[in-house]
Amino acid sequence: MLKLCCNNNGVKALNFIIYNFHNPLFYSTSSSTSIKKFPFLANYLVDYLGFSKQQARYTSAKFEQHHVVNKRKHEVSSSKFVSNFDLVVQFFRQNGFDVSQIRIVVSVQPRVLLCRVDKTLKPNIDHFLKIGFSKPDFFEVVSVNPYVLFNCHPQFVRATEALKDVMGNYEYVISIMKKSHWTSISGMSNNLISNVALLRSYGVSIDLIQLKNIWVFLCDSSRFLDGVHLMASFGEKNIESKIRMFENFGCMRSDVLALGRKNPMLLGLSEARIKRSLEYLMKELGFSPDYVMSHGALLSYSLEKRIIPRIRVLLALKEKGLIKKDHAPYTILNRSEPHFLNRYVLPFEEIREVYAKELAKLTDRSSMKPSNEGRAGDDKP
Repeated sequence: MLKLCCNNNGVKALNFIIYNFHNPLFYSTSSSTSIKKFPFLANYLVDYLGFSKQQARYTSAKFEQHHVVNKRKHEVSSSKFVSNFDLVVQFFRQNGFDVSQIRIVVSVQPRVLLCRVDKTLKPNIDHFLKIGFSKPDFFEVVSVNPYVLFNCHPQFVRATEALKDVMGNYEYVISIMKKSHWTSISGMSNNLISNVALLRSYGVSIDLIQLKNIWVFLCDSSRFLDGVHLMASFGEKNIESKIRMFENFGCMRSDVLALGRKNPMLLGLSEARIKRSLEYLMKELGFSPDYVMSHGALLSYSLEKRIIPRIRVLLALKEKGLIKKDHAPYTILNRSEPHFLNRYVLPFEEIREVYAKELAKLTDRSSMKPSNEGRAGDDKP
C-alpha cells in the first residue's frame, strides 16, 4: 500500500521538540552560567564575529547546553576550543561565506564551531556542491536547515536522492530545502522512498514516476512541500482532472492554480466532494466562481456538518427578525464552532431548535451510511 505523509498531533509535537531543542527559551542552563564556564566563547563571538553582547550570551547558552547534553568525559582547554573555532571560521570564509553569513549560521547552530573541518564540514558541503548546489544555494539551505552542516548522514542523503528521483532534477530539491525544515523533508522522503520502490517493483519506469508539469504552479508556493506530497499521492492526471472540473463550473484555470498555491491539499479532495460543494455554493447560495476561488476555505468545510446547518440557521435568523444587520454567509461559515454557537444559536430558543433538527438529520444520515467522500486528511467540520 502506498504511504501518505502522517501529520497527526504526535508527529507535530515530535517535530516541535526536535526543532526547538536548541532554543534558549527551553534551557535550564542560564546564559550567565554558560558565560561562567565558557567566558572565551562570548568574547570570541563579540571580537571575531561581530556579535552583540546579548547575542553572544544567547549563543553561549546554546553552546553550553550541547556541551552538557553530550557529557564530555575529558575537559578540553580553552585554547583547543578557540583553535577549532578558528579552523571552522576560516573554512567558511574559504567557501565564500562572509562574516555576517557565518554569524547567522553560528547563532542558529553554535555547535558547528565544534565540528571537525576535515571529517564533517568539508565532506558535507562537498556532497551538496556535487549534486548541484551553488555556494549561495547552500548558504540559504543552511540558514533554514543548519543540521546539514553535520548531519549529512545516510538518512539525509537518501532524502535528497528520493526527492530527486521523483522530481527529475536537483533544482527542485534545492527549492524544497530552502523552504522546509529537515525533519519534514526526511519524514516525507521516507514515504517517497517506499512508494517509489513499490512502483519500480511493479515495473513502472522512473520516467513515469517523475513529476514534471506541476512545478509551474508550486515552485513559488510557501506550501511547496504540501504540493510535493499532493502530487506524490495523487498524480498529475488526477489533479489535472480536478482542475478541468473547476473550469467546467466557470472557474479560471489561473484562479484554480492560485488556489493550489495557497492550499495544495484542497486539490486532494475527492472529485465527488468538490463537485457537490461547487454545486451548492454556486447554485444554491449564488456565489460566483471568482468569489469561491478567493474564499477557498469554503471548499474545505463539510456541506453536511457545517455549511448547510449554518446557512439554515442564518435564514431562520433573518425570517424571525432576530438579526438586524445583514450578515454575509461567509462570515458565519468561517466562525469557529464555539463562536458560532454563542453568537447565533444559544441566545435564541427558536434557533436552538432549528440547529438541533439539523444535527439530528446529520446523525440519522451517519447511522444509515458512512461517508466516503472526504479528502486526504480529516474532514473539516
